Order: sequence, then C-alpha cells, then structure tokens
Amino acid sequence: MLEKITADSVVAGIDMGGTNIRIMIADLAGQILAYVKTETDLLPKQRTDTAPLQTQMQEALEQAGSRPEDVVFLVAGIAGLDDEADRTWAEKLVAGFGLNCSSRVVNDAFIAHRGALAGRPGILVASGTGSILLAHTESGQWLRNYDFGHYAASGARFLGYQAVYDVLAGRESPGDGVLVRDMLRFFRASNLRELTESASRSFGLEEDRRDRLFGLFAPVVTREAAEGSPIAVRVCDEALRQIGVGADLLAAFFDGPDIPLSQTGSVAGSDYMRAGLRGLVCAQPGRRFEYLEPRLTPAAGSVLTAYEALGLSFGESMAEALENSPHARL
Repeated sequence: MLEKITADSVVAGIDMGGTNIRIMIADLAGQILAYVKTETDLLPKQRTDTAPLQTQMQEALEQAGSRPEDVVFLVAGIAGLDDEADRTWAEKLVAGFGLNCSSRVVNDAFIAHRGALAGRPGILVASGTGSILLAHTESGQWLRNYDFGHYAASGARFLGYQAVYDVLAGRESPGDGVLVRDMLRFFRASNLRELTESASRSFGLEEDRRDRLFGLFAPVVTREAAEGSPIAVRVCDEALRQIGVGADLLAAFFDGPDIPLSQTGSVAGSDYMRAGLRGLVCAQPGRRFEYLEPRLTPAAGSVLTAYEALGLSFGESMAEALENSPHARL
C-alpha cells in the first residue's frame, strides 16, 4: 500500500452517527486539510439514499484541494455496526461516499476510543444517541460491555423517558419545579394532565421518531441534575450506576491498578455525567479508574486509525500534530 503514496496522498476519516456525519481529510503528516459536518435525522442503518454522502465527500475533497484518487485510506466509524451481521450494510453505506481506496469500517465507539485516549489502553464510556462501553487492554484486547450481554441504559432517550415517566407517575417534588416546567414547554403541553393523555397515546409518534424526541429532551435532564432536581439526579445517577457496572466488568481484563477512563457523546459529556465519571469508583480492591478528558474528536480518531492501517507513525507524534487543528479537539 505504501508504494501508492505520493506527496498529494491524504486519508479520510468519517464519524457517522444518528445526529451528525463528520468527514475529516488529513495529509500524511497530521495536518487536517478539510472538515465537513452535516446534520442528519437518519440512523446509518436506516439510510438507503447514499447520494448525499458522495456530495459531502466531494465538498470535503474540494475544501482540502484534493482529488478522489489522492485518498489512500478511509476509516469510517458507524453507529449501529455492532456485530458481523451489520457489516454488509455498513460497507455498502461507506461505498456510497464514492472513493475507490482501501478502507476499514468499525463501530463509532472504536474511533471515539482512538481519539479520546490517543491510542492508549483504557475504557471509553460512550453515551449519546446510544450507549456502549469499549475497552482496549494493555495486551491489545478489545472488549465491549455488550460482550457480557450487558447494556448500560444511559443513552439520551433513556434519560428523557425515565424523567418523564417519573413526573407522570406523580413522583415529582418541589425541587423538580423547573424540570416539570421545561418538560411541559418541550412537549407543548399546557399541564401534566394533557401531557399524560398524550403519553397514553405514545405521543402520536412511531417508535423511531418518539425515541429521537425523547433524546432531544435529555439535555434538560442532565442540566437539571446539575441544578439538584431530585428526579433528574435519580435518573442520571441510575445511568451512572449502570455505566459503573459495565466499567467494572471490563476492568477485570486490565493489568494495572490504574485504569484510564474517558468519555464521548452528548450525555456522557454533560457537566453532571462528567462529574460522575470523574468520581467513578472501581469495585475491585486496589484498582481505580483514572478519568481523562477526551484528547481528540472521534473523527480525528478515525484519522489516527487510518495512519495506523498504513503503517505510519501512530501515537503521540501524530496525535500532537492533529491537535493543531480546532476540528480535532473537543
């Protein structure tokens, strides 16, 4: 593959989730030449029309001053690529970007891990639209909490649903006043009775649209948890408890007493949840989680992964080079 590299060669990194698609083009010295971010209302697996993807890639290449044939490797991190059964649709999706080069398709948590920890071993807590814990051990082993059959219900929609359910079940207290007020505003209900009636009809929405709606309400929940709303605190603390269980399962596969832990995603990156992750206590005697702020964005993590696939310098030097771009830093 290295024989195909020229002075014009670049790599493409793609971070493809259910809220945004981010494309990053970088040269082989760690300089980011282009960054394109596009909002989406489709989960990757739901997408059938790939024409917009090719348009977005063309925009990124034009911004970089590069041609399609200059791209020597592409790495795409895709939400929902959870097992081998998903690989067929994921690879077809990536082909829709219109590049004829070697590529690697992985779960979006993998590139987030590479970015957040810049290639170091550790555990990544990913909680945004979805939720997953991903570990990379000192021996090079990759493990997910999914591999244990464990799921931490800490994705945005879970926080939104649980907060609404608690309020509709009559569990609110005076300290939840702002949460309830903003809940009614968000769901366009004049009072709790009206909101309860709407909820009893599943809000008149199909499941996918309802999940997205409740996910959009999650920032209110995490914000009010930081302000001390009892319901919001309970909801977020339960999510943190489930994350802690997943982290403890993965911790058993690390050698060192200190286990680096970082995060990605709108929920995990909120003030309340970040504080909870900083204080996460490892249940195994003599072990502790060492919280690290994420160093690079997931898109930059996909670029690092492309460098690694090409056999180029990987690790501190390339991470430092990428950090010179604001698009690579969180």
